[in-house]
Amino acid sequence: MKNPRHDAPLLPRGRIVNWSREQLDKLSTEDLRSLRANAEIRKETEVEALCDDVLATRPKARGRKSP
Repeated sequence: MKNPRHDAPLLPRGRIVNWSREQLDKLSTEDLRSLRANAEIRKETEVEALCDDVLATRPKARGRKSP
């Protein structure tokens, strides 16, 4: 399928990157949360669930102590 405005082919809709747990383990917690949010918006439930699994293994952030 060609894009009528350009000569480049159109990419099919849907998942472009298949994420593995090993790839997600390498991401920072901030990047992982961002990826999860994007997966939720795009209805990528498998990626969202995998992000949740990896985030569950990460240490929880602690609140700041009051002086």
